Amino acid sequence: MRYELPLIEYHAVKVEDKCKIGLLLQILPNMPSEANHLKRIKEGLILIQPANGLLPREFVKKLETILPNISILKVKVPLCKPITRRQFLWAKQHWPTAFHPNKEYEALLNGNFFTTDEYQKIIGFYLESEKISNGGSGCVIVDLKGKVVAKSGNRNIPLGHAVMAAVSDLCERHRTKQSDVLQYLGTGYDVYLTDEPCAMCAMALVHFRVGRVFYGKRTPSSGVYESCWRIQEEKSLNHHYTVFRIDELM
Repeated sequence: MRYELPLIEYHAVKVEDKCKIGLLLQILPNMPSEANHLKRIKEGLILIQPANGLLPREFVKKLETILPNISILKVKVPLCKPITRRQFLWAKQHWPTAFHPNKEYEALLNGNFFTTDEYQKIIGFYLESEKISNGGSGCVIVDLKGKVVAKSGNRNIPLGHAVMAAVSDLCERHRTKQSDVLQYLGTGYDVYLTDEPCAMCAMALVHFRVGRVFYGKRTPSSGVYESCWRIQEEKSLNHHYTVFRIDELM
């Protein structure tokens, strides 16, 4: 994960007399909702609004009634909220921001997100997906008890991708009640894939309500976890799962 954040330019007004800050805040426009992570004031500078155009002349005149010798300049501020401490430390060199530590992210970045036992199991299930792939793509689905409940490679049928085949098998087992799986579909399950999935397969796992997906190789032409999209971060979806790339864990 990168620690640098994209920057955006803002208009800012320089205030030498701190007694004027309260008056200025009364006439400044509200900050955009997407800028809630930004502190408004830094060392005598007050953010006005994004610098994607000139400030209205009438507004500048209002400012001049409070600050006759007004100084308006452009500053670069972080476009989005930092989610790791390293990002936060980098961001505050440019402009102060809000920050709420995410323990999971920090543990992952520090290399202690998984215990040794968990790590060994993850690699074991991934190797099983490679074995079932027969040189193509493989998918292994593991329930909350750590039991493999479905696995498949690609099938020579329309839409016969490994993910679709494994999900179809498990759904069939639910329908015929030949499984001791109690959860509806795959709620919270782990899925191990040899390859970064296409949009169809990734969306199938959204509907399947899985908890985590571990995959091996990137698929530059159609993968939607990092190659062509980041579907796991798509806000419009009604379910999200966590995605890990195996080579980043090894």
